[in-house]
Amino acid sequence: MEVLLMLTMGVMMLTMGVMNILCFLVGARVGQKVVKGEEVVIPTANPLKAVREREAKREALSEQERIDTIMRNVENYDGTSNGQEDVPRR
Repeated sequence: MEVLLMLTMGVMMLTMGVMNILCFLVGARVGQKVVKGEEVVIPTANPLKAVREREAKREALSEQERIDTIMRNVENYDGTSNGQEDVPRR
């Protein structure tokens, strides 16, 4: 039982130490922005929005790669299938 208590206390101390360092670094970064006269933007943490934006960006890049491949195939067409690339599926 004492070992579990000591382990729990150790984990709590480590977590608090990491949080202190993280808060210091964030404060230093905000302070540097204030000194430089830059705008300080407080981020809003919305994981669903972040995931949707990341998926939309990935889909847009995928579609752009598909279009680029099609355009390269059109430019390289010489009447045969030589030099043609496979177009990725959606």
